[in-house]
Amino acid sequence: MAFAGNVDELALLQTVSLKKAVTAEVIAAHLGVGVSAGQAAYAALIEQGKATETGDAISLSDKGRSELSDQLDAERVSIDEDSIAELFEQFGPLDEELGALLADVEADGFVDALVALDRKAQNVFDDVSAFVPRLSRYQDLFAEALGKVKGGALSWATAGNIDSYATVWNEMRAELAGAAGR
Repeated sequence: MAFAGNVDELALLQTVSLKKAVTAEVIAAHLGVGVSAGQAAYAALIEQGKATETGDAISLSDKGRSELSDQLDAERVSIDEDSIAELFEQFGPLDEELGALLADVEADGFVDALVALDRKAQNVFDDVSAFVPRLSRYQDLFAEALGKVKGGALSWATAGNIDSYATVWNEMRAELAGAAGR
């Protein structure tokens, strides 16, 4: 459903929830919208009582968490439970492989190994996006982070304060687990 700034409200609420506290700029970058749309969404959440502001960041209020829960429940009704559970199972070995890979980003061949893992994971993410269309944005976030890693910015593999490959992966894991009812 379109929200302030033409942002999908469920994607917005989930972004704030997963990241704990976000700025308008983080909202814009994560959702793939302009900064003005991120600012409008940020302001609307505060105005509607769905978020509280501390400094220059917002986090979900009880009302926001309740709305998110209701919207996720409604989304899950439309998801094929068996198929998404199968995708969650396919994700498990990839998750373990990434964990081992990220243990040493300075290792010889790290970038090539990450690119190879990304290729394998994209098949799962394509299927996830077919069942939960709002998650298709994650593929863009993976591509952006991987492009920066391939360009030599290894912090984009693991940094927790940006949409690094590991951060996006962890959010996808949480999204997939939630969709699978885990």
